[in-house]
Amino acid sequence: MTSYSSKDIRTLKPMDQIRLNPGMWIGPTDDPHHLIEECLDNALDEAQGGHVKIIAVMIDTKNNIYSVIDDGRGIPISDKTPIKISTELFSGAKFQDEKTAYEIASGLHGVGLVAVNALSETYKIEIYKDSRHAVYNFKNGKLKHSKIDEFEGEKPFSSKIEFSPSEKIFSSVIPNLTRIKRRLMTASAEMNNGVTFILNVDGNKEIIKLDLVSHFKQTCSLSEESNGIVYLKSFNKPEKFYAMFAYDTKGSVAPKAFSSVNLLPVDGGGTHINMFYEIVRDLFNAKAKKLGYNFQPQDCLIGLRVYLMLSLIEPKFGGQTKDKLINQKATLVVFINQLKLALTNYFNENQEYLEDLLTLFQDYRRSLDSKKMKSNNGGKRVSTKFSKLKDCTSKNGEIFIVEGDSAGGGFVQCRNSRMHAIFPLRGKIPSAANWSIDRLLKHKEVGELIRALGTGYGPDFNIADLKYGKIIITADADFDGLHICCLAIMVFAKVVPEIIKAGKLYYVDTPLWCINESKHFIPLWTDQEVEDARNNNRILTRYKGLGEFNADQLKVVTLDPQTRKLVQIQYSNNMDKINRLFSVPEEKRKMISEENYSI
Repeated sequence: MTSYSSKDIRTLKPMDQIRLNPGMWIGPTDDPHHLIEECLDNALDEAQGGHVKIIAVMIDTKNNIYSVIDDGRGIPISDKTPIKISTELFSGAKFQDEKTAYEIASGLHGVGLVAVNALSETYKIEIYKDSRHAVYNFKNGKLKHSKIDEFEGEKPFSSKIEFSPSEKIFSSVIPNLTRIKRRLMTASAEMNNGVTFILNVDGNKEIIKLDLVSHFKQTCSLSEESNGIVYLKSFNKPEKFYAMFAYDTKGSVAPKAFSSVNLLPVDGGGTHINMFYEIVRDLFNAKAKKLGYNFQPQDCLIGLRVYLMLSLIEPKFGGQTKDKLINQKATLVVFINQLKLALTNYFNENQEYLEDLLTLFQDYRRSLDSKKMKSNNGGKRVSTKFSKLKDCTSKNGEIFIVEGDSAGGGFVQCRNSRMHAIFPLRGKIPSAANWSIDRLLKHKEVGELIRALGTGYGPDFNIADLKYGKIIITADADFDGLHICCLAIMVFAKVVPEIIKAGKLYYVDTPLWCINESKHFIPLWTDQEVEDARNNNRILTRYKGLGEFNADQLKVVTLDPQTRKLVQIQYSNNMDKINRLFSVPEEKRKMISEENYSI
């Protein structure tokens, strides 16, 4: 049995402690990328204060020498400061109670350069400051040589940290270049304030320049089918935040969040990401209840992609690797309140987009309830992720096929989201007479419309799967509008004629003229009604299209069953004649010359 006494107690010097347990100070020791990042953090902190125009990272994998250079204020030379910050733990100008030189910083622990020195075979600080040039050379953590000279002329840089990592410490002394480049790309994208970032690897110089939106898309691998990006920001200096998020339909349904705190990527997430998710869930939950959507709070996280940047005076990280923010919620009150306000204001001003997302969440919930995407009435439920369809919640609702975004926006304002689904057409519908069914279904507008109905087509058609009680075509009351209406009817007649035969297809007769006085809005559908109104000196307004009606007026002429005029489309047994009418010019001229409008 071995003895144990006070003689067995050993007190290590800081540098020896770091070398003995490097993982405790810098995380994994597979390669020395963290040492480069420690040096880079100091340069970025100078940049955040507006003191830097150039930051360069120099990588020499042949000689295993790496350096970080900046043109900031320069490390102070007096009082042996370069030696202190390289050998004495917890030395620095960034501690919480003495931040005289830095308001916002990522290097907070006073450990970084000491760890770089301790874990390197050679380490050098070179400084140009106040007309002096100083050089400090270390070997295996110990100062070997230093000199300070007077200097005149233009300085090449302010601070340079150069080191050669120890082969005894690291499995490989070649750093993870992908990670280093990502750090520079993140800094370049997020700062966007004139700082030039340079990466030089074995003589190959690359200027890193990236805008934030492109960086977000690359980082999150956003597909072309993803919806638009939402931008939220608060610039309550010195603390501030900037957030972007979008919903992606192609990748994993699990949410993905990428964030940085004081320009430091925080891959492990933490308090700020959790609070972002919580605020988003609460907002969508409240909106869904108000608008009558089927919704579970977690649904709003499906396909969510988030990029969140924070600047905090007192960030708290989980360990020296700083891969997770561990601030208590109470210390992030300003961020939380400002994010809630920005998110609420955005969706109050973008109601249509809000309903697009609520429809997405609702469809996702229904898809979980039925693998076959069946609605409550047994009909097939098409996934409407990011489509132009604004769906309704009732199994016996009405879908309005409207012309363009202008009228579509009016419908969204005045509709009852329980009863009225809106499908805006963007672009001209093809003439069904000249297209095969397969070609029609490949057309974006037509294909999405047919899928939205849920019935299928051809041999797979099932009227019982129709999601809506009525399909209503709306168009302007002029000849162009009527032509679009006819083209839409022809699509139904060719692709899903059973819908017409079942009496489910309608068009709404919209007026050209209305009495529009202070408290009176009266649609006029016939020439006689217009003439009578003129004879009675009523104030008339001519509406060129549905987009000119305000939401209340649009409701009267299209949505209100008590005031609108619906016309049910009857299936014709003369489809060959109708096809010829739409496709053969001679047939059109013949019909007009004979004044025979009967089909």
